[in-house]
Amino acid sequence: MRSNSSSICGTGPIYFVLYSFLIGLSFASIMGDECDWTGSGLTISSSDKGVTPVYLRCSAGKIKWMYPRGALRILLRLPNQDRNFRACVKIQTSAKPGRPVTRVYLEGPRSLIHLYGGDRESKPIRCFNSKNGQAALYIEATDERSFEKQLTEIEYDLQQLPKNFHGYDSSEECRPCSQEEMAHIFCTSDLVTRGIIHSVENNDQLEQSLVTVKITKLIRHTSAEEFLQDVDSNDVLPGPYTQKEVTVNVPQHCGINHGLGEFVFMARRKLGDLTLLCAPRLETWALQVSKLNDEGHSHCVLRS
Repeated sequence: MRSNSSSICGTGPIYFVLYSFLIGLSFASIMGDECDWTGSGLTISSSDKGVTPVYLRCSAGKIKWMYPRGALRILLRLPNQDRNFRACVKIQTSAKPGRPVTRVYLEGPRSLIHLYGGDRESKPIRCFNSKNGQAALYIEATDERSFEKQLTEIEYDLQQLPKNFHGYDSSEECRPCSQEEMAHIFCTSDLVTRGIIHSVENNDQLEQSLVTVKITKLIRHTSAEEFLQDVDSNDVLPGPYTQKEVTVNVPQHCGINHGLGEFVFMARRKLGDLTLLCAPRLETWALQVSKLNDEGHSHCVLRS
């Protein structure tokens, strides 16, 4: 999504001093496979209360921490560049009510910003901007003595910010795509499909609108099968994907409506779901396809 925010999404940030870091880093620095990291706190000595650094350099991936002990410091950067980025993380834990497995913080210049866990209401998806091309998450175990099977998973998604960006404008996520943007997004999306809006459901916890689309023609995809579901309907739809539907996410503040007619939905995979990038009306897109293909300016063959 287009987003240039310099603040934390959701409730206001809560600050904590960095006294935990003064305990010191553990001697064993851990390099992930550049995208993902999986580890277990059972491999850490019970007397080791330091912070284990983990370095990841990828635009998307997952951290999986079993039997949390001590703390992790996850350093996120984009691959092969030092540009600033917009990061969104999706946090899931095996916590029982009132018993958080871990607490997750964002490292600030002089303090930690609370993101997830503890007594405060925690939203599973939080977003923030990098500083000097990197962002660090601090994950602290809350129960050092339990040997129950506990787990914390964090999916992350990093999107490069434009040079000289000037703060967050929520309307940027909601404005229509330009002709040039649509051509680029068509060629780089994980899913492009023609379809009709079947329903719109708001999820206040995720701050997302879940748009269910009845597919009329699947145009291109990377691995769409995992997102497609059968539609319990008597409607007859043309093409090989008769009676199929797909759900795409839209920021809730965009206020998407149940529009009539056929649209071309362009979406990319983000934090395990499909996020809508552009949705021109079919008639509008068909006219632009003809023009752009004639001009030969697109990076792939555009279709409607």
